[in-house]
Amino acid sequence: MSLNSQTKNVLGWTAIILISLIPVLLFFAFGSGASGFNDFSSSLYTLGRIFALVGVTLFTLNFILSTRLKFLEEIFGGLDKVYLVHGIVGGIAFMFILAHPIFLVANLIPQHFVQAASYFIPGGILALDFGLIAIVGLITLIFVTFFTRMKYNHWKFTHEFMGGIFALVILHMLTVDDIAIDNIFIGYRFFVLAIALIGGGAIVYSWIIRKKYKKYPMYKIINIKINKNIFELQLEPESNQIQYQSGQFVFLRFYNQNLTKEPHPFSIASKSNERIVKVAIKESGDFTEKLTDLKVGDRVSIEGPYGKFNFKNFGNKKQVWIAGGIGITPFLGMLDELRENPDADIILFYTFRENYIVDKEVLEKISKIKNLKFIPWNSEKRGRITIGKIIETEGNLKDREVLICGPINLKESMIKELKELGINKNKIHEEVFDLK
Repeated sequence: MSLNSQTKNVLGWTAIILISLIPVLLFFAFGSGASGFNDFSSSLYTLGRIFALVGVTLFTLNFILSTRLKFLEEIFGGLDKVYLVHGIVGGIAFMFILAHPIFLVANLIPQHFVQAASYFIPGGILALDFGLIAIVGLITLIFVTFFTRMKYNHWKFTHEFMGGIFALVILHMLTVDDIAIDNIFIGYRFFVLAIALIGGGAIVYSWIIRKKYKKYPMYKIINIKINKNIFELQLEPESNQIQYQSGQFVFLRFYNQNLTKEPHPFSIASKSNERIVKVAIKESGDFTEKLTDLKVGDRVSIEGPYGKFNFKNFGNKKQVWIAGGIGITPFLGMLDELRENPDADIILFYTFRENYIVDKEVLEKISKIKNLKFIPWNSEKRGRITIGKIIETEGNLKDREVLICGPINLKESMIKELKELGINKNKIHEEVFDLK
């Protein structure tokens, strides 16, 4: 019996938790264990060590989550969901790693204030220097990620420093003095070498093998259509074509001298396995605004497909689709397939502003699909769409699956409303790859 996506997701998170607890089990089975909690001061010291072990294990797992390996998609229900898990695990790992020096220093204050201060002064002990540089580097990258605005390719480049930080963490763990290591657990160095090999292997695969040596199918641009600030591209395979479902997304690397070679994710707008791959891209940043430099004949490599956002992946044939702006893109291919799935019963709400509307000819074709009720929603005339307004228009949604794609604020407000109405979260499906 196959497992549903929710069960797989629970099992995935369970596996992450259990793996992160392995060093804790080793600590209690083959290390100082409970004896490290004899008094308040020793308890702080022991907790500091445990936090470090768990944090580094999660740090290692995060490199695995960034590999884009297919089995991760199967576990978490799509690469977009994997990247959500990646963000959460990374945040938790950071907090555990940061707690490590805080608890070690707290153990020394106030009796050994000078020794505590030495933890933050480089140039004394090699292990402490490695640890201090790693912590400062990690904090810097977290700050860059959440509090600065930079070009996507620059943002990606800064994250490649994570590999250097990981190396510093491993060096810190291996250069701790023998007395301290003896109090952790027997076989500690083998544990460190194991996570170094696993994390290092994931880094090499993601940043060297996948990016520079893995061969992806090559396509060429055969048509470019610009509709206001929307670029519609048609890509034809040079030889082998990818196999995909409508609603999935791919990473495109454009071979044009005016664009960076960094691959970017975009939703597929064509029918499943159609030879000509269509994508619709909204101009929304430094990279997409340069798409005007693209020309027919330019070569494009396609990595993927990724994601599980397709109406046929959900058992209930009665569905409501909610698309906001360029979020209509993954639905376009699915709309073409509705004619081949007469048992599907679909209501599509498409909310847009006049300046961001998809080609009106496309919308006219959509309105003629027999098993689809199409409700265009001009937010400039009708106001912001809400679940309440959708229910006023179409009635109760509890017997339908709900598929949502659009701006973050739209999705968050919709999902919040649906949950407040008691809609089972297993019936709510969002396309969440917001780097597009």
